[in-house]
Amino acid sequence: MKLKKIYICSSCGASYPKWQGQCSSCGQWNSLQEDAVAEVSAKERKTFTEFSSPAVTLDKAKEIKIEKKKTGISEFDRALGGGFINGQITLLAGPPGIGKSTLMLEAAGAISKSGDICLYVSGEESCQQVSSRAARLGIADKKIYLLSETNLLKISEEIKKLKPSAVVIDSIQTVYHPEIGASSGGISQIRECAAELLRLAKQNSVSLFILGHITKEGDLAGPKLLEHMVDTVLYFESEKNGAYRIIRTQKNRFGPADEIGIFEMTAEGLISAEDGFSFSPEQKEAVSGRARTVFFEGTRPMTGEIEALVNRTFYPYPRRVFNGIENSRAQMLVAAVEKNTGLRFDSQDIFAGVKGGLKTKDTAADLAFCAAIISSLTDTPIRGDWAFLGEVGILAGVSSCPYLAQRISELERRGFKKVFIPYSFKEKQKFSIEIVRVKDIKELYSLMK
Repeated sequence: MKLKKIYICSSCGASYPKWQGQCSSCGQWNSLQEDAVAEVSAKERKTFTEFSSPAVTLDKAKEIKIEKKKTGISEFDRALGGGFINGQITLLAGPPGIGKSTLMLEAAGAISKSGDICLYVSGEESCQQVSSRAARLGIADKKIYLLSETNLLKISEEIKKLKPSAVVIDSIQTVYHPEIGASSGGISQIRECAAELLRLAKQNSVSLFILGHITKEGDLAGPKLLEHMVDTVLYFESEKNGAYRIIRTQKNRFGPADEIGIFEMTAEGLISAEDGFSFSPEQKEAVSGRARTVFFEGTRPMTGEIEALVNRTFYPYPRRVFNGIENSRAQMLVAAVEKNTGLRFDSQDIFAGVKGGLKTKDTAADLAFCAAIISSLTDTPIRGDWAFLGEVGILAGVSSCPYLAQRISELERRGFKKVFIPYSFKEKQKFSIEIVRVKDIKELYSLMK
């Protein structure tokens, strides 16, 4: 078997016989990485698993009945869109140490309780190390099989022998195919090993969970080549000192692609935090610079809090620091408030963010952001049982946002007393909470005086 040197783009996966500064396929600069691949003969290629089916007409093709299974972890099931199905390939990616292995070991324990066999393949730890972690988490089931192996052929043999309903690969960077000359963790190995596992899982209706590490640049151990190959892509993330860990769904062929799951790391492992980031109005006292709202992440409404500190600057240029909010949108909202209220921010530092470390792109929080910076600048307190819902445009008009009725219902459920909403919202149901309609930021400012 001969080895051949090639250069692979870490962004799109395109390969080239020699190095060049820019990838011709995706246009990225300095993204080509050296790799070595084996020139496999036609005889050797027969050892690869084949997965094919004859072409049929659309009217004769059988519709797939999606019957979802539960992992037993409520927030993980939510991120998966209600559960997983047989033959589903799920990629769980995140930085090292965030809790991917812990979560999947807990999921394996929950899956095995239903009587299904689960194979946990660890390429980074021995079976004894995995068993020690399982003992700390209180997981002990004869239906869970542990395999400490990195050779893909041996892993495939074990899958065929055990015929499990679910397989966990921890992690894909450690797995290698002996017939591919590239080093373990390289672009070629990751791509070919994932493709081989995918074919094996689809053939045997095995639910496959692949764990992958994220680098500093946000790539999946270099390239993000696996996202288009799998059915579901989940990203595990957390703030540096945040109390919660979040799973975000980036892609899902069997459910919504915008769900999130919220977890809290405890001594007993990762536990679901269904009300994570949500706030109840127990603190009814009025505070300057604080405004509450309702975020919608997937199908989940969460009461959140935006805090703002506006203070006189001591620098030639005022500082603008925004956490959890898109910087460009926050700058636009500050300009809209300044233009339409007469308030001046040109000599003020502005620090604002979503409390708890949550990152959101929900435009329904625009009105709360504007209320928070107005409150902080004018030192006008806002009660803890008030909330603000509405999207603010460039011309400072307040318009409706998706799921507004559900957001108001969530505020009612949590005991809020007053909510500021867009004037254009038409009520189709009666609410017990006091509703204040706002046309634009100028009217909001007058109501807050």
